[in-house]
Amino acid sequence: MNFSTTADDALLLQVYRDNEQALIRFLYKRVQCPHTAADLAQDAYFKLTHAEQRTSIKNLRAYLFSIAANLATDHLRAQVHRTAILDEVSDILWRQDDELTPERITMGRQRMQALSETVRGMPPLTRRIFYMNRFEGRTYKQIAAELGVSTTTVENHIRRVMQCLREHDDRS
Repeated sequence: MNFSTTADDALLLQVYRDNEQALIRFLYKRVQCPHTAADLAQDAYFKLTHAEQRTSIKNLRAYLFSIAANLATDHLRAQVHRTAILDEVSDILWRQDDELTPERITMGRQRMQALSETVRGMPPLTRRIFYMNRFEGRTYKQIAAELGVSTTTVENHIRRVMQCLREHDDRS
């Protein structure tokens, strides 16, 4: 094909327009995204218009689809690579706070030991009320009835324990 630049560009544009929808469908089947398929179709047209040996191309439609197939393959490879990188970065940046590592287990045990010592240093009635509430799951009303104290007294003891535990955490 020996065309002048203007005639050649017009022919390429016509081939692209005649095949644009089929090209987008072809690309969509590969990349599963209509927007990406449309972008890749335009990229294929751009590559076609900038091909060095345009005059030696015998079948422009086949060449256009060949370019599109290569672009889709490149896109999918890059997407797999990006996904792998994002997964790796995500693991590093967004590591779950509740993930059990040897360091976290040791730190947790040390913290529990220190908090237990804080509670053991409290008066016996305060310790008993705290234990009944937090470990036995009893309500303030149940504790008050069993120990013969008011609900307000139970609330005050629990508040005192929680305040001491918060202060201990703040110092640590």
